[in-house]
Amino acid sequence: MTCLLIDDESDGLDLLALLIQKYCPELQIIGQYDQPEAGIAAIRALRPELVFLDVAMPDINGFEVLEACRDIPFHLIFTTAFNEYAVRAFKYSAIGYLLKPVDQEELQEAVQRAQQLLTIRQHAQQRDILFDVLQPAKPVREKIALSTADGLLFLTISDILYCKAEGNYTRVFSLHQEKPELFTKQLHQIEELLPPDTFYRSHHSYLVNLKHVEQFIRSGNGELKMKDGQRVPVSRSQKEGLLERLSSI
Repeated sequence: MTCLLIDDESDGLDLLALLIQKYCPELQIIGQYDQPEAGIAAIRALRPELVFLDVAMPDINGFEVLEACRDIPFHLIFTTAFNEYAVRAFKYSAIGYLLKPVDQEELQEAVQRAQQLLTIRQHAQQRDILFDVLQPAKPVREKIALSTADGLLFLTISDILYCKAEGNYTRVFSLHQEKPELFTKQLHQIEELLPPDTFYRSHHSYLVNLKHVEQFIRSGNGELKMKDGQRVPVSRSQKEGLLERLSSI
């Protein structure tokens, strides 16, 4: 896999290159650039399969580099020293990121994820989801990307019925799917990705799409009958808030 490195700090650029050469021999570095403008030109000319891109650069930041190359498909791994907002944005889009100083094992894991085969269409979907997050003035995004054991799956948010915690994983039940998908994120992490005006934590193990609730059943603390006919439990602590939210849907 060919890769290209962009970072305005030349020392950081050289260190990343050394780590890649030592721990990721499957990568072929075809260019490293400490000027974002040169990096943009190189992406357009060389068409790398993978780009390591710094976030915080003084003249042209990583997002602006990405905008300039939006029409070109490539795997993307951001690098960042401190930008917590950026890290949150990457989680929305399932794009890889590395925190500086770059850790050897995290680098290897990110490269392994990048090597999973993605179609050009998936690249475009990843990029669009990221831009939806970075430009909040735009309409609420329609999809999220989540990791399974086999790769990435793009889910239409409005189709999600409810999510169920299963240890460090989450099973997501959606319309138009024969069986629920198991994702490699905890329930609270998926909750952060979904619109809070639509999704509600009815129970410590369940997150429900209020628009797909068909009935509140008054038995014990209560249950929710969902559009697929399944019943979701309601915890005592969440019952009052849930009823208030349901009344406003």
